[in-house]
Amino acid sequence: MTSQVVGDRAVALRVVRVLWVLGGRIALRAFWTVRSLLRKDDFARHGWSAGTVVALGPAFVKAAQLLSTRSDVLPPRLCRALSRLYDQVRPMPASQARELVRSRFGAVGTRLVGAGSIACVYRVRLPDGRDVAVKVRRPGIDRSLTADLAVFERGARLVARLPGLRGVPVVEIVSQLTETIRTQLDFEREAESLDGFRAAMAEVGGVTVPAVDRELSTGDLVVMDFVDGLTRLRPQEMGEAERRRAVVTALRAVYRMLFLDGVVHCDLHPGNLYFRGDGTIVILDAGFTVRLSDPAREKFAAFFYCMSQGDGEACADIVLSTAGAAPSADQHAFRAELAALVTERAGRSAAEFDLVSFATRLFAIQRRHGFYADPQFVFPILSLVVLEGTVREFYPEVDFQREAGPSLVTALMESVLAARGEAK
Repeated sequence: MTSQVVGDRAVALRVVRVLWVLGGRIALRAFWTVRSLLRKDDFARHGWSAGTVVALGPAFVKAAQLLSTRSDVLPPRLCRALSRLYDQVRPMPASQARELVRSRFGAVGTRLVGAGSIACVYRVRLPDGRDVAVKVRRPGIDRSLTADLAVFERGARLVARLPGLRGVPVVEIVSQLTETIRTQLDFEREAESLDGFRAAMAEVGGVTVPAVDRELSTGDLVVMDFVDGLTRLRPQEMGEAERRRAVVTALRAVYRMLFLDGVVHCDLHPGNLYFRGDGTIVILDAGFTVRLSDPAREKFAAFFYCMSQGDGEACADIVLSTAGAAPSADQHAFRAELAALVTERAGRSAAEFDLVSFATRLFAIQRRHGFYADPQFVFPILSLVVLEGTVREFYPEVDFQREAGPSLVTALMESVLAARGEAK
């Protein structure tokens, strides 16, 4: 995938459109605020921000999805509102999708099964009678995303000059976010990621990941096996043993990715993670995945291990070694407050340990004392936060930290052996 150069005129036109949409949405906000006061509902508190982002377009949806993970930068209340955007994107026109699939495969049947900000997924019946899942990149998304990302980056340079934001790494944060978005346009990369993901999950057991058809896949679509019979089971529709098995399997799959493979799947919501009645699981999609550098993977594994041991001082050291710092940063106060947080939360089950609350307080402590988390440290936490809701719903008795043990021990041993090899 080659990046496109965006000229000043294209950026200016995109800014005009953004301002036009924002103007209309502000007027709509005024209306709904009055409505909420009259009806005593919470639309104005939660609906406006997400609705405005959808109106601005797919690039803004994707950026908002990523920013919803940055509770070290944005207020937690806003992060929660923006997180609703994972499943509120309008699909591409059905006729356009059918024509595209028919021209590529001579397909005899097409049905929408999911819609995201960058692509839509269809169940396609091929001429040979085989059903496949086809993830289709939205036409023109390369051009529109590139223009939008240029707007973000130039806007960040202006915002960083504001007196209240001096010392905050606004440009760096936006640059990291836009680069993550750009990689999701690369469907060849996603096909490779799915292949690697499927191979890694084969070692976990009880996990199904659809195989990619590399011959049919192209730069703008990914063709996979269609996994039939997927339904979103409720906890009461599964036995206790099967619920426990499914939850433990999901956790071990995520821990394997995080601590051993350095791959973060940030989108394991119920639309991409399915529990089956026998306790096995199915994981779909690898679009929103981030690969950690080896140092980041090792440090996150060490942080998680030290947290499980209640060693707050060590956790603080690890976070400080990864975070950016403002000129006024107070390292001593940060260390003391984080150590107290880790001690308070150590050794709890999923029912007692609220990861969202822990992450919110962790990032609030960082923000309060002038530190800003490296996204490579934020994305693994996001992965677990997204999964936590399902875990708490199906089997809250599970011990998050204990189930991480085997993968953590293996990862830490590999780090020690690698360090010894380098020292020789």
